[in-house]
Amino acid sequence: MTTRHVTPELDEVDRVLLEALQRDGRISMTDLARQARLGLSATRVRLRRLEEHGIITGFTARVDPSALGFTLRALVRMKVHGALYDKVEAHLAKNPQIVRCVRVTGESCYVMEVLAADMADLDTITSDLARTGSVTTDLVYDIVADRPVPVDGPGG
Repeated sequence: MTTRHVTPELDEVDRVLLEALQRDGRISMTDLARQARLGLSATRVRLRRLEEHGIITGFTARVDPSALGFTLRALVRMKVHGALYDKVEAHLAKNPQIVRCVRVTGESCYVMEVLAADMADLDTITSDLARTGSVTTDLVYDIVADRPVPVDGPGG
């Protein structure tokens, strides 16, 4: 669920910090301060403010799914009737291979990104989902773009 925050105006220093962190989440505080042309203390204060306002929501590592045995990636579209919406959350809770789920407008209700070891594994996951709604599955050949959030905002 998306939470609305009162977003402060971002200045050029905030944008430098956000771009640098999106490029390299493990950047040292010293290097980050240098890029922003701030002292260490001022950099920490800025980062804390960006976190408190919900602009920075966390720090994670990107992991290659194939290195962990997930050779297939699929997008699963699911159409669910109103009375069964709560069952989708149960599917998400019991299956960590559904790594992303977004509720959407249009013909489908949900679009999920699923990681699977092979076709049999994917079939098990989608068959389980099909007990709750109609499912359409597309295999992903490649991720063409996976970009950071534009720090200049819409149209920037």
